[in-house]
Amino acid sequence: MEYLEIILEDFRKDELDKFISKLKINLAEVKSSHFFDNNSGADIEFHQIKSFRDVLSPIGTGNVFLKQVEIGCSIKNVMIIFSFNKELEDITFNFSENELYEGESSDARLNVKKILETLVGLKDKFNISNIRIGFEPASDDDTCIVKIGQEAVDLESAVQPILSYYSKL
Repeated sequence: MEYLEIILEDFRKDELDKFISKLKINLAEVKSSHFFDNNSGADIEFHQIKSFRDVLSPIGTGNVFLKQVEIGCSIKNVMIIFSFNKELEDITFNFSENELYEGESSDARLNVKKILETLVGLKDKFNISNIRIGFEPASDDDTCIVKIGQEAVDLESAVQPILSYYSKL
């Protein structure tokens, strides 16, 4: 089984709390989490965080493993990794390829399109420079299937490489 990644590159730290709120993460969906709070010098969990920006400042990392998250469609068993050494860093969603390619091919096509639409909306709302979608590690050009940058995105043409990659497996 391979893992897919969605990487939100150059995410602004001061937008973190709005972003987490936009994801509408229900605490009942959290399977596990781990953050290091530099201010208190203690390990803390997702439910203890009042401000993600504060916890991840000046530098910080953390992760939350969710039963499911809605990113255009419901994706189960998702790890979200936050890694901030500067004001602009990456947020990574990591999940099993089975979550995306499960069911009929028409369902997979619709799910991929909904995810891409949602990601483009997030990109615009949070001024994210690039979004990379691919197999772990999607940060490598060899395993990145689609990169959404500053140019306009034709969603239909972005769906096809993701589905084509799956049919090769």
